[in-house]
Amino acid sequence: MPEEVKFKAVLIKTLKLLGVIYCLTAVLFTAVIYFANTLDRPYHKRNIPAEITPWLK
Repeated sequence: MPEEVKFKAVLIKTLKLLGVIYCLTAVLFTAVIYFANTLDRPYHKRNIPAEITPWLK
C-alpha cells in the first residue's frame, strides 16, 4: 500500500474519531446544563447580608 493511501486512511479514521468525540462532548455538555438548570438554585433560598455582598443591593 502506498504511503499516501495509508496517510489518507489514517487521516479519515482520525477525523471520524474526533467528530464522534466532539459530538459526544456537545451532547454531554447540553445534558449537564439542562439538568443543572432543573435543580433549585441555592442562592435563591438563603439570605445574604448586604454588608458581605454590597453589589447585590
